[in-house]
Amino acid sequence: MSKSLYEVMFVLDPQKVEGNGEAFDAAIQAQLKEFGGEISRVKFLEKRTFARPMGKHKVGLYWDYIVELDGTVPAQIKEKYRLDAQVLRIGIFHWKQGQDDEVFKPRDERIFGEESFQDQYDNDNYRSRGRGR
Repeated sequence: MSKSLYEVMFVLDPQKVEGNGEAFDAAIQAQLKEFGGEISRVKFLEKRTFARPMGKHKVGLYWDYIVELDGTVPAQIKEKYRLDAQVLRIGIFHWKQGQDDEVFKPRDERIFGEESFQDQYDNDNYRSRGRGR
């Protein structure tokens, strides 16, 4: 089977891992290599607060990997880690070279501003659902 590039994102429970999850990271890298993957990038994206809590969890540790894998492996990864108490979420996406270059540039070099696309809707004149009826 042909290999494709994937972005594999793990959100870890900071209460269930030591430090920033370096031991978990080492285990994931070993597991990806056992599946025949070639890892081209590993990034720890810090401890971040969720926009909406996941149950009782309000923060998570984000680990991001770019890896070349066979097409059957992402399902195996999800199955292996879906019940792991350390893992809050797993995301596996097809990845294209350079698709996130703007995200990882220093802030002053980015082509987009600090404001979010959502900002234009925060102060709009439309009533939200359920209000004023």
